[in-house]
Amino acid sequence: MLVQLYLVYYGLPLLVKSLVEATGGEYDPNAIPKIVYAFTAFSLNSAAYMSETFRSALEAVDKGQLEACYSIHMTTFQALRRVILPQAFEIALPPLGNSLLSLVKDTSLAFSISIVDLMAGAKIVASRSFRFFEIYIVVSFIYWAICFVLERLIAVTEKRLKRKVQND
Repeated sequence: MLVQLYLVYYGLPLLVKSLVEATGGEYDPNAIPKIVYAFTAFSLNSAAYMSETFRSALEAVDKGQLEACYSIHMTTFQALRRVILPQAFEIALPPLGNSLLSLVKDTSLAFSISIVDLMAGAKIVASRSFRFFEIYIVVSFIYWAICFVLERLIAVTEKRLKRKVQND
């Protein structure tokens, strides 16, 4: 993730510069906020894992489900929307939740491209007070609390989705 963050942070401006200059314009490298590079890197990284999660979840749904939908004269779109995708999403939710939790923890890498996030703020405060251990303990509890709340929300969503899919 860190290497991808650096590639986007240092490579994307070069790409944009060459595209802008090819059209005859001028490019200011400071025109794009640093957070855009972080969002881009995190999105590209997560998209690769999430696409594989969705692909495997769709393949995990029994092919007979689609055939049953066709037997009652549903269109492919109707079958996907009403039968296949709800089952696939139920299968995909736990790994998607893990990806979300991993993404939250990966945001601590954003300070490496000068974005002041929770980790960078802790480093700034710790460098003023020279109480690194205590500050980082507090930050770890904050990350733990965020991940705990997200995990509980994912578990509740998973339970409700499972109940809804079983009732339908």
